[in-house]
Amino acid sequence: MTDNYKPLENEDHAINIIDNDVHRFYVDQSMFKLSYLIEGIKCKLIDTSRSDLHDEKKNLSRKKWLNDGVEVEVLKVGALGWQKGKLKLKVMVEFSPEEE
Repeated sequence: MTDNYKPLENEDHAINIIDNDVHRFYVDQSMFKLSYLIEGIKCKLIDTSRSDLHDEKKNLSRKKWLNDGVEVEVLKVGALGWQKGKLKLKVMVEFSPEEE
């Protein structure tokens, strides 16, 4: 396998974990859509359940980290002062295909 990792951007891609020794803490099965893995990672990141993540009535402030962003100040290296703005988390999965 190479180190030529590229983002998997289509969340409808199917994934099958063939390494039986891998701990599947974000998913509970070996075959799933990429969207299911990303959803599991998001739930772990903000410490919520899959149902609460999608429940519009559950307005958890933790969801802001994934959706709207949270208000922050950032002091960038080399900058002269703090800059106000929003920060949000994005989950990206990369894949490195085997060369035949």
